[in-house]
Amino acid sequence: MIAHCGINCDKCPSYVGTITGDQTLLARMNQEYGTEKTDATDFVCLGCKYCDVKLIATDCAACAIRLCAMAKGKDFCATCDEFETCDTVKPYRGDGTSVRDRRNAFLRARYTRAGGAL
Repeated sequence: MIAHCGINCDKCPSYVGTITGDQTLLARMNQEYGTEKTDATDFVCLGCKYCDVKLIATDCAACAIRLCAMAKGKDFCATCDEFETCDTVKPYRGDGTSVRDRRNAFLRARYTRAGGAL
């Protein structure tokens, strides 16, 4: 699955751990990103495109990019008219050379070619 921002969830330890039932991946995410108030269960995640935040990792459920995309009815930020100037996604855009940057460029091009307004 590709997240709203263009991240490949199939590479995310929270998503992979949930899908494969590998609690060690969830525990690692908690160790790296959690707090004294979290545990591995807080990193159970089926991907940010679910509306039910109870099925999304705690941090991902509160993601400003996710909330914006859902409010605008966008599957991907790259298909939003404001993508190039968006302050929310700007910190996550690179120089165009990363896989995510290239994926977003492909999505934008395809969306535009298919008649989507940008």
